[in-house]
Amino acid sequence: MIIVDCLAVGDGKKLLTRDVIGAGPRTVKGILENVGFKAKIIPYEDLALSKIKKEDIIFISAMTSDFKAVKTLVQKIKLKTDSKIIIGGPIANDLYLLEKIEGDITIVGEAEITLRELIRKDFNPEKVKGTTYWDDELKINSLREILKDLSLITPSYEIEDYKNYKSARVYVEVVRGCSNFKRALLLCKNKKCSLCKEGTLKCPLNINPGCGFCSVPSVFGYARSRDEEKILEEIVELLRRGVKRIVLSAPDFLDYKREKQFSPYGEVNYEAIDSLLKNCKDLAEKYNSNIMIENVKANLFNEKVAKIISKYLNTTLYIGCETGDKRHSELIGRPSYPEDVLRAVKIAKKFNLKAQVYFIYGLPGENKETAKNTVEFMHKIKPYIDKITVYRFRPLPMSSFYNFKPNLTKYSYLIKKTANKINLEIKKRYVGKVIEVIVAEEHLKNKEDAVGYLLDSGLMVVVKKGKKYIGQKKKVKIIKAHSKYLEGVVV
Repeated sequence: MIIVDCLAVGDGKKLLTRDVIGAGPRTVKGILENVGFKAKIIPYEDLALSKIKKEDIIFISAMTSDFKAVKTLVQKIKLKTDSKIIIGGPIANDLYLLEKIEGDITIVGEAEITLRELIRKDFNPEKVKGTTYWDDELKINSLREILKDLSLITPSYEIEDYKNYKSARVYVEVVRGCSNFKRALLLCKNKKCSLCKEGTLKCPLNINPGCGFCSVPSVFGYARSRDEEKILEEIVELLRRGVKRIVLSAPDFLDYKREKQFSPYGEVNYEAIDSLLKNCKDLAEKYNSNIMIENVKANLFNEKVAKIISKYLNTTLYIGCETGDKRHSELIGRPSYPEDVLRAVKIAKKFNLKAQVYFIYGLPGENKETAKNTVEFMHKIKPYIDKITVYRFRPLPMSSFYNFKPNLTKYSYLIKKTANKINLEIKKRYVGKVIEVIVAEEHLKNKEDAVGYLLDSGLMVVVKKGKKYIGQKKKVKIIKAHSKYLEGVVV
């Protein structure tokens, strides 16, 4: 069994988030190994087609944005062998994917039960929920109900399949699904309905739940949390193997063990978060490593939880804002508004937590006014944040906005341009400072240089003449700032 990790390779080269190792491929490998199969994860760039054998079953894990690379890869595999190709990950949320890519089976959504059933049926997908397959024509089986028994999440601990595992951010799943069961009001014609004001499982107009641009609630359902014992067991095994950076992965970490599983409002479970993070801190100190969290909803983030996080972790917080216009936030289904984000980044700053904020340009409903308000809001949060991340809107399968095209205007590009300008200003704060960097890999162009990352985030640092330090933590003096990365020398 071969699992090809195509996550974030785009058109065929992984340029961004090169230090990220996602949880999905390890989950697939764990399921296969638990029933006796020999399985190996191969990152896309390390795959040698000459070593694929006819009898191999090939799994491909990819995102929607990786379509071009996956299509090309499958074509090359089919020219060489008739191995069965099974495609999963977010790319498989397109139920008609096999009409565009010559694979054999797709696993739609969660794989834990579907893959086990496929194994029992010797990979015959007929009547297996959560699959599509090709049999002279495309066959689409019914979708599978969301996974309720999270003990079935049994990821492999063998991280050595990835060459960069000692410097990468290795993701450990903590929360599955999301609590934002509001709807994008841009699609709502029932002006009297208030069911999703707090979040609701059923919508009279069958609008998909969650932010309009996001497919997480539709695919993975409401927020459910893994047991602390299982999370810590996985972390220990990864740290024992030499992993130095672990991310507690969740669409929103603050959904961890919350009672309100499909409402984005209310209190977080402070006790559960404190217990998990305290144990994580102990492990990080024992193994000389760093454990981080990632996404948090601004409306759930407050001083009480900030105090807990800052007490135990050296981490950066990633906060979704998407638009700086309050009314636009309501139209796209956001659980929090710009004022919530401003309050959250101020709290983060108070507790010495770095904050990065996400925006999307080209969203449905974007216009001159919303873009102007977004640009003004970016400047408003600038003193409190470490980075702005902007994405171009991409219609994702199973999201409410799947049938929308990017609304790209000169005002959309003003959002992007402003983010780049602000990011350069923020990064200039680092110039002259000495920071700890984990040196990860050789620079793709300048062979004597290396690329490294801050221990508490994915912020990239080009280390001049740093090739000889690959795999090590080093003190680096920052000598120059760019909008997307820093440049420094080892001291």
